[in-house]
Amino acid sequence: MKKIVSLIAIVLFAAGALHAQEDDQSLLKNKWLVGGAVGFSKDNNSGTETTDFSILPSVGFFLENDFAIGLSAGYEQTKVKIDGISSKKEFYGVLPYARKYWFPASKLMPFAQGDVRLGWAKDSSADNFAWGVNLRPGLTYRLNDSIAFDAIIGRFGYDNEGKDSDNYGFGLDLTELKLGIIVFL
Repeated sequence: MKKIVSLIAIVLFAAGALHAQEDDQSLLKNKWLVGGAVGFSKDNNSGTETTDFSILPSVGFFLENDFAIGLSAGYEQTKVKIDGISSKKEFYGVLPYARKYWFPASKLMPFAQGDVRLGWAKDSSADNFAWGVNLRPGLTYRLNDSIAFDAIIGRFGYDNEGKDSDNYGFGLDLTELKLGIIVFL
């Protein structure tokens, strides 16, 4: 019985501390978020070496404490080397997005980001209009009221980079990992 009472007391204390912490943190509504993300991965599997790189500066605005809209613009590159033969694919474009945060007043804020990918995909044989729709899970860790670290981990969605290039993504893997820094203004 003592263990149950102690457990209940700890849970109530933790809930009170979390609520107090949320009240002490600044609110995000009507704040700007400025930052960006960088992604890099390299995979060497059975004679095929794939290297992915991306850089995406971003700006956004909090409509509510837990909801932001924004725009990323940037560059993505994929290099594939199979048995000594190399090919390269590049993407230049924009990604309008919307983010829903959970626990927006705490230090660790999980989020879901929906985005639309629009731009140009370029490889050795063609230059095509590219588009996609994705849902990306992530985490934001607030160092203080002004600065946070951001991580997008995986994606669930669809990308098209021209004729015969359907790409369905579903997973939480390092090929879709993007790390960044956000400044709240």
